[in-house]
Amino acid sequence: MRRVLFAGLIVVAVGSTSGCVDAEKSSHPLAPTVAGPIPGVSITAPSPMQPVNTKVAVDQQPLTLMIGNSATNGVRPLSYEFDIAIDNKFANTVFSQKGVAPGTSGQTGLRLSDALATGHTYYWRAQAQDGANSSAYSATASFDVYTPIVIQAPVLVSPVGNNTTDSTSPRFTLANAVRSGPVGAIGYTIEVADSDTFANKLAIWTFGETPGSQTSLDAPGVLPANKQLFWHARAFDPTTTGPYSITAVFKTPAPVTIAPPIAGGGAGSALDQINLAQASIVGGGPADVASWAVTTNIQRIDFNPSSGLWLTFPAANTWPDQLIPGWGGGTLQYTVWACVPANGWSCAGFIQMWKGRPGTGAPLPSNYTYWWGPGGGGTAGVFGSYVPQPGDTIAFFVTAGNERGGTYSVIRERSNVVLATLPYGDSGSVSY
Repeated sequence: MRRVLFAGLIVVAVGSTSGCVDAEKSSHPLAPTVAGPIPGVSITAPSPMQPVNTKVAVDQQPLTLMIGNSATNGVRPLSYEFDIAIDNKFANTVFSQKGVAPGTSGQTGLRLSDALATGHTYYWRAQAQDGANSSAYSATASFDVYTPIVIQAPVLVSPVGNNTTDSTSPRFTLANAVRSGPVGAIGYTIEVADSDTFANKLAIWTFGETPGSQTSLDAPGVLPANKQLFWHARAFDPTTTGPYSITAVFKTPAPVTIAPPIAGGGAGSALDQINLAQASIVGGGPADVASWAVTTNIQRIDFNPSSGLWLTFPAANTWPDQLIPGWGGGTLQYTVWACVPANGWSCAGFIQMWKGRPGTGAPLPSNYTYWWGPGGGGTAGVFGSYVPQPGDTIAFFVTAGNERGGTYSVIRERSNVVLATLPYGDSGSVSY
């Protein structure tokens, strides 16, 4: 009896002791066999710090994800899980890593081992874990990986080296800018100034790139004559502007010097810049105009988009502002002629001028077709199919009276013949 009871007591005692040990072991918070949340333990969600709602250049990778550490009232150490996906629901995860040890100073960073593909928006989050308990996921942060647009400075080709240009409206040429990334349509900006500080800019021109290795721009305006000038350029596309090039220096030519007016003329004049005697006179003008006396010289031609041409002569209120016999009202009148390089040189009187008129009233550079081209008004079609364009060099002179359409004045006098390059934008001037 006693032995059985003892044995029973021994058995019961042994069983009771074993159960107590297992229970104590399984309830210890650091025991590796603990499974599931431990009651009463709370872990706050980590907070994303960087990158957050930003752009990351593809060449600035691999990047580092940084979070603010979680807090816990438990005794188990925390680690973190990081997830990156291409959707904000994390159905398409491209990266996940668990067991990231917490950093010091309240922050934890995870540097990715590989670069992410460019051209995507990525979403990321983090979660704290202690092996038995987990925090909520952090707020979702996002970033874009992109290929940056890089536009380098163009190289200036001409004019450079302090060389003198052929005209005060020179051609500017540059080597097309080297670029990389998803670049859009490239354009260029040229600045011209009277010093290398560019404090006083004389011209700013913007224009598109020409396919190939170089792009050129014929100056849309006239620059000061006989000056040392400075220029630089930069390239741009719709979203990115590159740096300015190295500054180049050049000189503009001195004005053309014309001798004082002389009388006579004959078959031509030493003041003429083309041989008028060999030109074709079209539009009904006097065929012998080359032999008329040259009694004044043109000193300057101004082009204006609203008033047209304005010609300056040596003295005001003199020729060509002469009273023409037979014209009423005492009006002082003369005719402006143009010569174009068509069939040699072809010349026609096409604009009537008089004293006090501010200009020819015709913005010639933008209205060629009407005044000179086939099918227009004025002296339409007198130059055949030739229609002058900006940058073309043509000749101008004036005659006393109205010399248009076969009605000629009795004063057979004219100015010298001068050459001028038609400006872009109808605006510019030429001095002689």
